[in-house]
Amino acid sequence: RRDLGLWAKALTGDDQQPLNQSHRRQLVDQVVSYALPEAEDPEQVSVCVKAFMAASLPQELIELLERIILEPTPFSNNNNLQNLLILTAVKVEPTRVADYISRLSNFDAPDIAEICINNGLHEEAFSIYKRFEVNADAIGVLIDHVGSLDRAYEYAERCDQPEVWSRLGKAQLDGLRIKEAIDSYIRADDAANFAEVIDVATHAGKFDDLVRFLLMARKKVREPAIESELLFAYAKTERLADLEDMLHGPNIAQVQKVGDRCYDEGLFDAARLLFQSVSNWSRLASTLVRLGDYQAAVDCGRKANSTVVWRDVHAACIAEREFRLAQICGLHLIVHAEELESLTRLYESGGHVDELC
Repeated sequence: RRDLGLWAKALTGDDQQPLNQSHRRQLVDQVVSYALPEAEDPEQVSVCVKAFMAASLPQELIELLERIILEPTPFSNNNNLQNLLILTAVKVEPTRVADYISRLSNFDAPDIAEICINNGLHEEAFSIYKRFEVNADAIGVLIDHVGSLDRAYEYAERCDQPEVWSRLGKAQLDGLRIKEAIDSYIRADDAANFAEVIDVATHAGKFDDLVRFLLMARKKVREPAIESELLFAYAKTERLADLEDMLHGPNIAQVQKVGDRCYDEGLFDAARLLFQSVSNWSRLASTLVRLGDYQAAVDCGRKANSTVVWRDVHAACIAEREFRLAQICGLHLIVHAEELESLTRLYESGGHVDELC
């Protein structure tokens, strides 16, 4: 029983004794049914298994291993034999793998799962990870190989672990399921991927959902980009009271840049609050002009004391026939000789010559 040469001759034959298939079948039956199940010597089992492997008899090897592992024997819990049974089945009897996974418990789960994935046995790999509670890898199989975000969501609900929700959130974001992705990141309390979330949500115009994510992220990460995008998201969702509260509290947002962005996108009410908070009177005056608040624009013009601002406010007041306010602006312009010609032309082109006097 321990002579590999004799085993090889019996299982594969040689030049002097050609293989007799019938005799080999009888030998295999005897070994599987009686000899090995009663064996207690590990060496006997090892030699027999090696012989079956050397003879390239995978089906017969499975029969043998089933008898000594799935039935009560001293070797039922042997790690190497359990690994060998599953790996052999992966190659030649993949339909049996799921049953072995459910019945065995002392195999090298991570390695076996990886081999299952490489051989297209994705459900079996998922079952291994699930059974041994390697949940992040389990949901990874559902996402990357099974391709079911719905099943992945159900699994995340069952596990309810941060790393699982984070893995799901990334997959949902990649699939442009933005609301669901943000829900998952919030469940994970994970702001690490904030840059991509901001980019995808902004391009999709999902600012209501983005506000929810950024409020969570702001508690986790002190980052100007997060606070700046939160201000802009408030502006896009017309949550001006929240925007104003944030401006009045401690923050590290790039307020000027957010104000310029709001101005460029026509969000003038938000831009007014932003420019006012950083005392940018020039930009505030221009914003007030766009809002039609000409008196306040003139007041800001005084604070800005800029020719460019006076010119902008003056032109707006003329267009709206606010001649009293236009006169105030004009008085600040005519002190610059180079402004006289353009100022006069503006009145004349609009048919307001009498207002020049």
